[in-house]
Amino acid sequence: MTILAEEMKEEFKPYISTIFTATVDRLGDSKDQVRLQAKQLMLKLMNPVSSPQYIFDKLNIAFCHKNFRVREEVMVLLQQTLDQFGSSSLTISRLMPSLVKLLADPNSQVRDTAMATLVHVYKHVGERLRHDISKRAGIPPPKMQLLFTKFDEVKAAGALLPSAMERSGE
Repeated sequence: MTILAEEMKEEFKPYISTIFTATVDRLGDSKDQVRLQAKQLMLKLMNPVSSPQYIFDKLNIAFCHKNFRVREEVMVLLQQTLDQFGSSSLTISRLMPSLVKLLADPNSQVRDTAMATLVHVYKHVGERLRHDISKRAGIPPPKMQLLFTKFDEVKAAGALLPSAMERSGE
Protein backbone atom coordinates (compact mmCIF):
# COMPACT_ATOMS: atom_id res chain seq x y z
CA MET A 1 0.00 0.00 0.00
CA THR A 2 2.89 2.36 0.83
CA ILE A 3 4.44 1.80 -2.59
CA LEU A 4 1.10 2.36 -4.29
CA ALA A 5 0.59 5.64 -2.41
CA GLU A 6 4.13 6.69 -3.25
CA GLU A 7 3.67 5.98 -6.96
CA MET A 8 0.20 7.49 -7.32
CA LYS A 9 0.96 10.62 -5.26
CA GLU A 10 -2.04 13.03 -5.22
CA GLU A 11 -4.09 10.60 -7.31
CA PHE A 12 -4.21 8.30 -4.26
CA LYS A 13 -6.00 10.91 -2.10
CA PRO A 14 -9.55 9.68 -2.89
CA TYR A 15 -8.59 6.26 -1.51
CA ILE A 16 -7.34 7.53 1.86
CA SER A 17 -10.73 7.16 3.52
CA THR A 18 -10.95 3.56 2.27
CA ILE A 19 -7.74 2.45 3.98
CA PHE A 20 -7.62 4.88 6.89
CA THR A 21 -9.52 2.98 9.59
CA ALA A 22 -7.66 -0.26 8.91
CA THR A 23 -4.32 1.58 8.97
CA VAL A 24 -5.18 3.23 12.30
CA ASP A 25 -6.07 -0.21 13.69
CA ARG A 26 -2.69 -1.55 12.47
CA LEU A 27 -1.02 1.09 14.67
CA GLY A 28 -2.27 -1.02 17.56
CA ASP A 29 -1.01 -4.36 16.28
CA SER A 30 0.98 -6.54 18.67
CA LYS A 31 3.82 -6.90 16.13
CA ASP A 32 6.36 -4.06 15.94
CA GLN A 33 6.87 -4.55 12.20
CA VAL A 34 3.16 -4.09 11.46
CA ARG A 35 3.03 -0.89 13.55
CA LEU A 36 6.16 0.40 11.80
CA GLN A 37 4.67 -0.22 8.36
CA ALA A 38 1.42 1.49 9.37
CA LYS A 39 3.39 4.58 10.46
CA GLN A 40 5.38 4.51 7.22
CA LEU A 41 2.14 4.43 5.25
CA MET A 42 0.77 7.37 7.25
CA LEU A 43 3.94 9.35 6.52
CA LYS A 44 3.58 8.58 2.80
CA LEU A 45 -0.05 9.69 2.94
CA MET A 46 1.19 13.02 4.33
CA ASN A 47 3.57 13.53 1.46
CA PRO A 48 3.27 13.16 -1.52
CA VAL A 49 -0.42 12.12 -1.31
CA SER A 50 -1.86 14.90 0.87
CA SER A 51 -0.53 16.95 3.81
CA PRO A 52 0.43 16.31 7.45
CA GLN A 53 -2.42 18.55 8.64
CA TYR A 54 -5.00 16.66 6.57
CA ILE A 55 -3.84 13.31 7.96
CA PHE A 56 -3.71 14.50 11.58
CA ASP A 57 -7.18 16.02 11.25
CA LYS A 58 -8.37 12.52 10.35
CA LEU A 59 -6.11 10.93 13.01
CA ASN A 60 -7.72 12.88 15.84
CA ILE A 61 -9.84 9.81 16.64
CA ALA A 62 -6.67 7.77 17.24
CA PHE A 63 -5.79 9.86 20.31
CA CYS A 64 -8.80 8.33 22.11
CA HIS A 65 -8.74 4.86 20.50
CA LYS A 66 -9.65 1.94 22.77
CA ASN A 67 -6.30 0.23 22.08
CA PHE A 68 -3.50 1.83 24.11
CA ARG A 69 -0.94 1.02 21.42
CA VAL A 70 -2.83 3.12 18.89
CA ARG A 71 -2.84 6.06 21.31
CA GLU A 72 0.87 5.56 21.90
CA GLU A 73 1.82 5.11 18.24
CA VAL A 74 -0.11 8.15 17.03
CA MET A 75 2.05 10.25 19.36
CA VAL A 76 5.21 8.59 18.01
CA LEU A 77 3.90 9.38 14.52
CA LEU A 78 3.43 13.01 15.59
CA GLN A 79 7.07 13.14 16.70
CA GLN A 80 8.21 11.65 13.38
CA THR A 81 6.00 14.09 11.48
CA LEU A 82 7.52 17.06 13.30
CA ASP A 83 11.02 15.77 12.57
CA GLN A 84 10.29 15.12 8.90
CA PHE A 85 8.01 18.05 7.98
CA GLY A 86 8.60 20.61 10.74
CA SER A 87 6.18 22.34 13.09
CA SER A 88 4.88 24.65 10.36
CA SER A 89 3.24 21.65 8.65
CA LEU A 90 0.75 21.23 11.51
CA THR A 91 -1.54 23.40 13.59
CA ILE A 92 -0.24 22.07 16.88
CA SER A 93 -2.83 23.91 18.96
CA ARG A 94 -5.49 21.58 17.48
CA LEU A 95 -3.61 18.56 18.86
CA MET A 96 -2.93 19.98 22.33
CA PRO A 97 -6.24 18.97 23.99
CA SER A 98 -5.67 15.35 22.97
CA LEU A 99 -2.02 15.33 24.08
CA VAL A 100 -2.84 16.94 27.42
CA LYS A 101 -5.64 14.44 27.99
CA LEU A 102 -3.22 11.55 27.37
CA LEU A 103 -1.04 12.77 30.26
CA ALA A 104 -3.73 11.22 32.48
CA ASP A 105 -4.25 8.04 30.42
CA PRO A 106 -4.86 4.82 32.41
CA ASN A 107 -1.86 3.19 30.67
CA SER A 108 1.58 4.24 31.94
CA GLN A 109 3.23 3.76 28.52
CA VAL A 110 0.75 6.19 26.99
CA ARG A 111 1.31 8.72 29.80
CA ASP A 112 5.09 8.48 29.36
CA THR A 113 4.80 8.84 25.59
CA ALA A 114 2.50 11.85 26.02
CA MET A 115 5.11 13.50 28.25
CA ALA A 116 7.89 12.69 25.76
CA THR A 117 5.76 13.96 22.86
CA LEU A 118 5.06 17.27 24.59
CA VAL A 119 8.79 17.68 25.24
CA HIS A 120 9.43 16.88 21.57
CA VAL A 121 6.86 19.46 20.49
CA TYR A 122 8.56 21.97 22.82
CA LYS A 123 11.83 21.42 20.96
CA HIS A 124 10.06 22.50 17.77
CA VAL A 125 7.88 25.39 18.99
CA GLY A 126 9.57 26.65 22.16
CA GLU A 127 8.06 28.85 24.85
CA ARG A 128 4.77 29.23 23.03
CA LEU A 129 3.97 25.66 24.12
CA ARG A 130 4.72 26.41 27.78
CA HIS A 131 2.38 29.41 27.60
CA ASP A 132 -0.35 27.33 25.94
CA ILE A 133 -0.06 24.53 28.51
CA SER A 134 -0.07 26.90 31.49
CA LYS A 135 -3.46 28.23 30.32
CA ARG A 136 -5.01 24.77 30.11
CA ALA A 137 -7.10 23.39 32.92
CA GLY A 138 -6.96 19.74 33.80
CA ILE A 139 -3.24 19.22 34.25
CA PRO A 140 -2.42 18.47 37.89
CA PRO A 141 0.16 20.95 39.27
CA PRO A 142 2.80 18.25 40.00
CA LYS A 143 2.56 16.91 36.44
CA MET A 144 2.70 20.43 35.01
CA GLN A 145 5.76 21.19 37.13
CA LEU A 146 7.47 18.00 35.91
CA LEU A 147 6.69 18.94 32.31
CA PHE A 148 8.05 22.47 32.76
CA THR A 149 11.18 21.04 34.40
CA LYS A 150 11.71 18.85 31.33
CA PHE A 151 11.19 21.92 29.11
CA ASP A 152 13.82 23.78 31.15
CA GLU A 153 16.25 20.86 30.74
CA VAL A 154 15.77 20.93 26.96
CA LYS A 155 16.31 24.69 26.88
CA ALA A 156 19.39 24.50 29.15
CA ALA A 157 20.88 21.74 26.98
CA GLY A 158 20.50 23.94 23.91
CA ALA A 159 18.26 21.35 22.26
CA LEU A 160 15.66 23.82 20.99
CA LEU A 161 15.49 23.77 17.21
CA PRO A 162 15.85 26.95 15.15
CA SER A 163 12.09 26.96 14.50
CA ALA A 164 11.51 27.23 18.27
CA MET A 165 13.94 30.11 18.55
CA GLU A 166 12.27 32.01 15.70
CA ARG A 167 8.81 31.56 17.15
CA SER A 168 9.90 32.46 20.67
CA GLY A 169 11.56 35.62 19.45
CA GLU A 170 14.86 34.76 21.14
